[in-house]
Amino acid sequence: MNHVPDDALAAVDAFGEGLLVGETRPVEVRLRSDLRLAIDPDTRDGTATVAFRIEHGRREERLRGYGSFVGTVVDGVERRLGEWGVRPPEEYAYRDTDDGWHRYAGEAGLP
Repeated sequence: MNHVPDDALAAVDAFGEGLLVGETRPVEVRLRSDLRLAIDPDTRDGTATVAFRIEHGRREERLRGYGSFVGTVVDGVERRLGEWGVRPPEEYAYRDTDDGWHRYAGEAGLP
């Protein structure tokens, strides 16, 4: 079962296609009502910041600390990025909280 919404997969695909033609654009998309994805490329150094924002009552040190359902969504995003040659971050560490949304991010390697 695919836990990543079709519009989110389409946004990741558009990012991957942009990598192929040298026209990468940032991604910002909703994965669930309480989970968002942002990808901010820096093609000068061949990386992209991949960040997830989650609205939750507690704050974990790592994104996968929220359990298997969040992990399943993250895995789906990473699989799709991998299909485009993007090497996902090793982990997504807590960065900050803004208006109740906790942000977790890591650096991905671009092809």
